[in-house]
Amino acid sequence: MSTTTSNTRIPDAVYAAAGAGDLVYRQLLKLSADLRKADRQALRTELPAQLEKFRAELPGRVEALRAELPGRVEEFRAKLPGRVEALRTEVPAAVNSFVAEAAQVYSGLVAHGEKVVADARTGGTTRTKAKATATTKSTKTAKKAVKKAAPAKAVSACKPATKTTRPAKKA
Repeated sequence: MSTTTSNTRIPDAVYAAAGAGDLVYRQLLKLSADLRKADRQALRTELPAQLEKFRAELPGRVEALRAELPGRVEEFRAKLPGRVEALRTEVPAAVNSFVAEAAQVYSGLVAHGEKVVADARTGGTTRTKAKATATTKSTKTAKKAVKKAAPAKAVSACKPATKTTRPAKKA
């Protein structure tokens, strides 16, 4: 009986999904641990008091907003043409920056996913928290870059899609 080995490579998208799933799983673990630590009794006593305070303040807030609304609408109408023109110049640069950052995040997710898949195959625990943190930081950096509307960057960091699978050899 002969055994054949396959040299097919899993697509990067699968690795990225595995990496993203692992990061989500880690964040959910952190969230559940944080919720367990929360003082549930304090929430039970504070929430009704905060709700009553909000109910008491609500009518005053509504009246203040009714008085401010016409002025805000006029201010918005006056600033709108200038803001639209500014957005026309900012958006293309922001999109280019976002695409470049997204490519970096995707590459980080692929690398993390490759480690997750390798761990699953070997049963080892070589996952590194540092890599997960680096990917999370890349995501935050991408969001900041879009907000700042940095100058247009070349998107050459994206690698072209290539087919990496080969047919299995016949025995």
